[in-house]
Amino acid sequence: MHPAKSYAAIADPQTVATFRALVAAIVPNTPALAVYGAEQTAGAVDLHVDEYMIWELDHTLALMFGIELTIFPLSAPTAMLLNSGAVQFLASGQAQYAPNSSLWGTSPFAALAAADRIRVLAMLEQLNFDLGAVPPPYRDDGGFVVFIIDYLNRGTMFGFYSEWSAYGTTRLNTPTRRRLEYFPIGWRQVGYPGVSLGYRALRGFMLTIVREGGESIIV
Repeated sequence: MHPAKSYAAIADPQTVATFRALVAAIVPNTPALAVYGAEQTAGAVDLHVDEYMIWELDHTLALMFGIELTIFPLSAPTAMLLNSGAVQFLASGQAQYAPNSSLWGTSPFAALAAADRIRVLAMLEQLNFDLGAVPPPYRDDGGFVVFIIDYLNRGTMFGFYSEWSAYGTTRLNTPTRRRLEYFPIGWRQVGYPGVSLGYRALRGFMLTIVREGGESIIV
């Protein structure tokens, strides 16, 4: 991937490590798929989707403060939510794999095995944890927790299969200053041919039209 000013240089290490672990669990790198083409092995971390998630959470979601909508950076509190969930998940005895102790001090969520990270997401989405022990703005707000967990899943997939990876060195600019530098890898993976004014697509049933003597009959 093309280098760009990395979030690792501007965001706190806990947030970066947590989001990298999040997207890696949802869309992992899969070397076994190389038999279908080199591009099929790429995972979300390879396409910098962790940076996409941090950028989106810090710039596009708005919260109500009083009577006004305000852009509120959410990446750091969301990382803390995931880490608080990981701590509660491990304490409850639900972990199926031992955590990586070398990562625990930076990010408990990243220290868990990928399968256990998915279980933490399910636990949070089902609200099977102490809501009072997570940071604001999620504390004691189960509806917002459910919303953000759904967003984390959808956002990761959207970032992976969007044009994000092709912005290359411009990906961390504001949207109007981003430029496509090559064809998106996610599009290659699924065989999407690229932007067009329109594509023919089957939206119903195949019909056969017989035209004879100036008339048309559907058979």
